[in-house]
Amino acid sequence: MTTLSDETRATFADIRARIATIPRVSLALTPTPLHEAPQLARRLGGPRIFVKRDDLTGVALGGNKTRNLEFRLAHALRDKPDVVIVGLDLQSNSARQTIGCCNKLGLSTILVLEGKIPNEIQGNLLVDYLLGADVRFAGDRDEQRRMLDDAASEVRAQGLVPHILNDNPMFDVASAIAYIECTMECLEQLATVGATPRTLYMSSSGKGQAGLVLAKRLFDASFEVRCVTATREHSVPARTAEIANRTAARLGLELRISPDEVVNFEGYVGQDYGIPNAAGNEAVKLFAETEGLILDPVYTGKCAAAMIDHIRRGEFDRQDVVLFIHTGGVPAIFTHHHLWGRP
Repeated sequence: MTTLSDETRATFADIRARIATIPRVSLALTPTPLHEAPQLARRLGGPRIFVKRDDLTGVALGGNKTRNLEFRLAHALRDKPDVVIVGLDLQSNSARQTIGCCNKLGLSTILVLEGKIPNEIQGNLLVDYLLGADVRFAGDRDEQRRMLDDAASEVRAQGLVPHILNDNPMFDVASAIAYIECTMECLEQLATVGATPRTLYMSSSGKGQAGLVLAKRLFDASFEVRCVTATREHSVPARTAEIANRTAARLGLELRISPDEVVNFEGYVGQDYGIPNAAGNEAVKLFAETEGLILDPVYTGKCAAAMIDHIRRGEFDRQDVVLFIHTGGVPAIFTHHHLWGRP
């Protein structure tokens, strides 16, 4: 059985000590499980595949954002707010988890979603209502910003204290810190089964990926970080490097990440953000039919499509170890139920 070296363990201890200096609240069920996916690997005829189950973080159907919210909401609590206000996308996984975490902390939420209220309330939006959020809708980003500020004024007029989570200085850095921590969990869990990862896959447009890239550098690790964006909105390498460098500074680390260290694939977005595509849909079905694992067709499905494509191209040997970090998003399969239902 392979174990981590004493030197690496000391490094992990140092980074954990640095993270421990940052205010946080306990929300997520961690460490999340990690297990092998042999049926999927057999079907693909490729490397060993392991899945990190960050869909099982415990709050409001789980997902990667619950890790981040431990730091974001700890910072918010400094203001002693009564109401947390956040602006996100119509079918946001982050919105669902934010409301659930605020509920656990006894905070009310106002949710301003970009998009029109659909005829059918499904997926994440359905869960948002179930969790009791005050849900409002904005036509575009500019209107959303105005509505966030108006909501804060409304809360103050009631004699209560608001906190706009979008303006929280930990909003991006929290994601990176959370995924440095997640990477350490993954390496420790893989070490217990004698596995060393060659490549890590995760759906990210920069924030979480900043943590993976930092971890690779901090631990002088040999693994590759391959992340897959679900949107063309950002220049992901530049964004990732910028967040990574802010995070390093927040942790008191003297290192710099450059954009050329960041590997992120945008070729699996398809038509646009939030719109499923054939490759992602196939990946969702393949994970379900081989391992009983439910992905979503917007984020994790498109990341899985990239991993599957790379395996089919022969980019890995059978003895390689590939780790897929499952960041959640399961409610989206109900929003897109027409893809899966049969007459």
